[in-house]
Amino acid sequence: MTFLLISILCNLFACQGVVEASTASLEYTSPQTEKIDSVQFEITRSFDCDVLVVGGGPAGIASAVSAARHGASTILCERGGYLGGAATNALIGPFMSSTSPDGEIMLIRGFFEELVDSLEANGAAIHPLKAEIGAFSGYREPGHHGVTTFDPEALKRTAERFCIDAGVRLLYHCLFVKSSVSKDRIDAAYFATKDGIWRVRAKVYIDCTGDADVAYSSGVPCVWGDGNGEVQASSLIFILSGVDWDKMDAHYRKTLLENDFEGRFYMREIRTAREAGEFPLWRAKIALYRRLDGTAIVNMGQTDDVDGCDPEQVTRAEITGREQAQYIIRFLRKYVDGCKDSYLVSTAENLGVRESRRIVGEYTVTTEDAINSVKYPDPVFCCSNSMDIHKRGYVEYVARNTQEPYFVPYRALLPKGIDNLICAGRCISAERPVLGAIRVMPPCFAMGQAAGTAAALCIEKHVGPKQLDAGLLIATLKNDAVYLP
Repeated sequence: MTFLLISILCNLFACQGVVEASTASLEYTSPQTEKIDSVQFEITRSFDCDVLVVGGGPAGIASAVSAARHGASTILCERGGYLGGAATNALIGPFMSSTSPDGEIMLIRGFFEELVDSLEANGAAIHPLKAEIGAFSGYREPGHHGVTTFDPEALKRTAERFCIDAGVRLLYHCLFVKSSVSKDRIDAAYFATKDGIWRVRAKVYIDCTGDADVAYSSGVPCVWGDGNGEVQASSLIFILSGVDWDKMDAHYRKTLLENDFEGRFYMREIRTAREAGEFPLWRAKIALYRRLDGTAIVNMGQTDDVDGCDPEQVTRAEITGREQAQYIIRFLRKYVDGCKDSYLVSTAENLGVRESRRIVGEYTVTTEDAINSVKYPDPVFCCSNSMDIHKRGYVEYVARNTQEPYFVPYRALLPKGIDNLICAGRCISAERPVLGAIRVMPPCFAMGQAAGTAAALCIEKHVGPKQLDAGLLIATLKNDAVYLP
């Protein structure tokens, strides 16, 4: 533990431009020495609030805004310098489906729809109910009805404005390193900054790190991947410019008329290139998604069994991802007519990690639950995203027995062992196929809204998350436009 903490402290993030916009109290103190797990820390700043959200991705944004809107003094700590998580630092887009499988009914509403509406009003998104299969959806139909194309820079600004307007105190460049726990409650969370170690004390903590960092540090039992060392593949996304979308769309229309599925995704060309040694990747289809500015998101690379919590492994995967981008671009230029003049704009700042730790919660959402659309007494959102697991060399899909939406209960957000912690995002308690569906961003926004609302209600009612009346939470979510049929 000592070595780990020293290593973290040697790689601190710069801390600048903290936004002053909250009722959360801030106490500037002279440096204090504090011992955590036999390691001495000098605490340079200390903060107190009702609700602390760790992680500023989709789940964290929705958690913080929802908690603050319901009256809780709220701090959001983010390790980077902006919000959005995978949507911005990993360049992942569009937001995958938030609708029924046919794209007709919007299932994930509430905070997510409000955010999309705001982006759309400023020309920075296409509403999911207005999305059509085509370049923006990567020409894919199954699981790609109702995707939301968005501008990541606008998302950063819009998410910040939502937070500031709600009274959330944003603390950027704060890397979570440790929690302190006593009697099954978190007492404080500690963050590495350029200024030293900062401490935040809250009444309720929300883990939106994606990797269950706060939960794991607090002793919550966690599951890793499939339990035997396998995790879903990771991908480094990159942005391509110079794509001729008229040619791409014409090719799509032609293959539709000819009922040529392989032709639509250049699968024969990929096989030819692979046989010629020009495409040393397993991907069988091209995957280009048009952005609002005419550039393309390319999601075709893959690294397998990467421990997303191990910086050394992530480093290797990111280097590999940039190498793969060159192979992919050369293939696209040679074999795909609409990409002959394309060129690389940028690779993502962060690796896109699909799976790492997930908590053992008060309830685990099972594959059987999702397959059969099991109804719970405490649902906090519903969705119909396809259950897929990205494995070495292929993607495994799990069929469902119904087209009805499936649900996630509040109990799946509550980790065993800690009484004042709620989790939201891809680290909640669910079996792997379910995780393969709810790890995408619209469900993460939905989980965040549920977690933040629950935390604020806990403050209001003077109860812990596990004692909160689920009926009150559901009624509040419905009042806030969450869709729960």
